[in-house]
Amino acid sequence: MNSETGFGTDGIGTEEADNEVRRLGHRRTFGLFVVGTLAYSWGLWALLVFDLVPASMTTPLILLGGFGPLVGALLTLRLTGSSIRTWLRSNLRYRIPLRWYALAIVLPPLLIVVSSVVYVTVFDASYAFDELAALWMFPLGLVLTFLVGGGNEELGWRGFAQPALQEGLSAFASSVLVGLVWFVWHVPLFFVPGSSQAGVPMLPYAIGVLATAVVLAWLYNATGSLLIPWLYHASINPAGGYFLAGVAGLKTVSGYGTYALLVAVVAVALLVHYGPSDLASRAKVRLSDLV
Repeated sequence: MNSETGFGTDGIGTEEADNEVRRLGHRRTFGLFVVGTLAYSWGLWALLVFDLVPASMTTPLILLGGFGPLVGALLTLRLTGSSIRTWLRSNLRYRIPLRWYALAIVLPPLLIVVSSVVYVTVFDASYAFDELAALWMFPLGLVLTFLVGGGNEELGWRGFAQPALQEGLSAFASSVLVGLVWFVWHVPLFFVPGSSQAGVPMLPYAIGVLATAVVLAWLYNATGSLLIPWLYHASINPAGGYFLAGVAGLKTVSGYGTYALLVAVVAVALLVHYGPSDLASRAKVRLSDLV
């Protein structure tokens, strides 16, 4: 809520918007978000799945479709009469300890490297150091992914869907539901040549997404800032270039499965340590707190 005026940028009292969010309930609010998200993204990606546009449109349409979670959030905020500006301002808190920023950027490549060592050791695979991405590519990839390559999805997943569900569910249950939709949302891309999901085994990917959703929920609730899970998500994509057995090894069932299971171990450790209710040492973020 805007404590200075009590009104959002849409001219609607934020107290009234809070009441509308509560009246709709977490299920209906989440449902509106899911419908808007899938309709927008899948509508664009269907053009690629059914080969209705030239191959040159693959990357632009994948990137445009990646804004689906944001579109779903904005649509639902509009329908509930909530202030978009207040929602954004509440989510984008940046005055938090620097260790959280460092953790969000470093943890994904650390998990990739550790899982690759486990993969090589357990499955008797070979290292492929000559195939690793140059170190300077990581910060470049981080910035690009933050803006348009995946990190931008967090405006919808953690910035809206997670706190919407947390109005009536535990943080853990909310993260699982968000993770399920997050995975389903990606499914069309498995059938689009040139996408990040093309050639990746679907089951390990699903496990990885669900586990990552728990980790991201922890980061969001622990800091109260969307910037931290946003950075973490942005770090995941370029981190894949540092799987020590090469990208081809990462795309195998055993390779991606090793990575996914390691993230799942982290997720379980967080659940055991903090408990399912808030999944953090502070109270979980609710959508009514943001609008």
